[in-house]
Amino acid sequence: MTRVSKIAISIAALLSTSVYASDNVNVSSEVNDIETIEVLGKHYRNIGATGLPLAIGDTPQSISLIDAEYIALYDLNSVGEALEHSAAIHTDPSPSGRDRFTYARGFAMNRYLVDGMVSAGRSFQSSLLDASMFETVEVIRGSTGMLQEVGQPSGTVNLIQKRAQESFSGYVNAELGSWGKRRVEGDVTGSLTNDGSVKARAVAVYETADSFQERVNSARKVIYGTISAELTDDLSASLFWSQQEDELDEFSSGLPFSYSDGSAFNGNASHNDTPSWVYEDVNQDNVMVELQYTLNDDWSIQGRYHRSDVESDGIFFSGDSLPDVESGLYRSFINHSDRENESERAELNLTGNFTLLDREHHVTFSAADASFTEIEKRAFPQAAPTINANDPSSSASIPMPVFSEPSITNSEQESKNYRIAANLSLAEPLNILLGANYKDIDSRAGAGDIFSDWVNNSDTSLYVGATYDVTEAVSVYSSYTDIFELQMVFDKNGDLLDPAVGKNKEIGARYSSLDGNLNVDVALFKINQENFAINDTSAAAARIYRAVDGVESKGYEIEISGYINDQWRASIAYSNLSLADNNEGRISKIVPDKVAKFNTDYEFDGSLAGLTVGGFINWTGERHGFILVPRKGFDYPELESYTVVGLVASYDVTDNLSIKANINNAFDKEYESKVAWFSRRASTPRNYSAQINYRF
Repeated sequence: MTRVSKIAISIAALLSTSVYASDNVNVSSEVNDIETIEVLGKHYRNIGATGLPLAIGDTPQSISLIDAEYIALYDLNSVGEALEHSAAIHTDPSPSGRDRFTYARGFAMNRYLVDGMVSAGRSFQSSLLDASMFETVEVIRGSTGMLQEVGQPSGTVNLIQKRAQESFSGYVNAELGSWGKRRVEGDVTGSLTNDGSVKARAVAVYETADSFQERVNSARKVIYGTISAELTDDLSASLFWSQQEDELDEFSSGLPFSYSDGSAFNGNASHNDTPSWVYEDVNQDNVMVELQYTLNDDWSIQGRYHRSDVESDGIFFSGDSLPDVESGLYRSFINHSDRENESERAELNLTGNFTLLDREHHVTFSAADASFTEIEKRAFPQAAPTINANDPSSSASIPMPVFSEPSITNSEQESKNYRIAANLSLAEPLNILLGANYKDIDSRAGAGDIFSDWVNNSDTSLYVGATYDVTEAVSVYSSYTDIFELQMVFDKNGDLLDPAVGKNKEIGARYSSLDGNLNVDVALFKINQENFAINDTSAAAARIYRAVDGVESKGYEIEISGYINDQWRASIAYSNLSLADNNEGRISKIVPDKVAKFNTDYEFDGSLAGLTVGGFINWTGERHGFILVPRKGFDYPELESYTVVGLVASYDVTDNLSIKANINNAFDKEYESKVAWFSRRASTPRNYSAQINYRF
């Protein structure tokens, strides 16, 4: 066996015991002067699925936005909570239940962007980011190889940070909620100079809460600040900085799925069999510097630098077997993990317009240099305690075990990429989008001080799209995008799997009424991948993978949003997909084939002016959990579809003061939110929150 193979198998063995790794079994390894973005105006919001400053209506790819207004209305405190409301998105709770894995079109969304710059956090860590820091959560579905070093087939979450405004304004919001939730949030912005050339904004959050599960408690602190300056008529600079600290104590991965003989385990969902010394702390820091220089009326140049640091430390606990039917005893799995992630990216963009054949076209050139490192120290107890599922409260007093010396795993990635994208106006109704993104990526992994050799992967992702305005209100589009995704997973021989490659094809139609009161989006997609990593159930370790070819995801998505009248607005989204390999076997068992989401709100007038009522309905179709059966492999119990309903009512007491109440899971629907390994996590019961908000 080669030295590299020994390193790889060592790392894979450690990954196989990580309860906090992604649970992707058979699934591929972000006064009223404060700027708000109107949901129904989303078709004209400048964003960049291709790196070009395009309105959504001009982008040949599916895009959904969740704006600050919606986030505030439904009390969505984290990015993960906001994504639960996004069209065609499925979120799956992590073992802690606090953060989430995110899926689109059957595949995991493994990396989030902050203003288009890659965050260091893994996707479940980025889902923790507090929503108060962001103006909009953008979800771009389908491969986005034009935006980052890799083009994952699922899509990308892009978090748009709040920016400083010239007018002095802000708000303070105080909230009380079920299970002792206490949250205070403040946001203030304004000019620091008389001429408005220097502006600043600051956001702060403090939150504490318990849980419907016994003994679980959490705390959060957030500080976000940005300052921007017009240095000259042509040169501007902006600085963004954020720090977020999350603490979670005595969290549980859920109750046992069943007894060892297969009989039902009917424990109370509030019970917690976790020892008192289980915890997780996550600190996330982000810094971004942005310089913008206008060369002339047509051309501008932008330089950006982003650094992201994520540190997590915790002792994790879960079951390592099913409980004995007579005694209720089962083995526990415990590990102490200390992880540091760091990413840096420097980017230079040149954007401009040019005239050719009497028509104006747009083009952007980009060059970027990026790095990513992850170091994890992991220790296991010399003897893991036995837990009594029939007496979960007894676990609280179990003494902390003695841990072995930690093992260390490392991964490093360095990349350079060069991109060109053009929006060519061939005729009044027809635009062609062309793009190419060349990336050169070096990566390596290690155990302790021993590293594998650097592995180089280079690729050029192509993007071809077209939009055609059939009428002023109706447009159609089509697009083709390459898929190129690194897979830092190993096969049973200890070899790193090659990147997954493939093609993403999409056609769609959009209708936007001339008065802006109705928007309809319909998209059909087909994704083909080769060398796709799935869990190798024939291997002894649970985190060993194999590659399969002929993986295909296809389906359709529908979004309808609009005003029923001047006071009543609503939106509905539905997605349907199928995902299989070339043997027609279903690949992604934990992702539902069908998802539907609906929300509406109504603003009263007359004697009830100031009152707004609304609600949402989120429906998740059938899916499967996965249970590890000793000497057999994985079993995939079917999980029923479920519907969650939320209600909201807010009232403007004065022009500056408002009050609001939310009810989540209003009908107290009970369902399995997660079934994984040996455990099942029950749904969060009906809960309430009340807020008072003062704007100035």
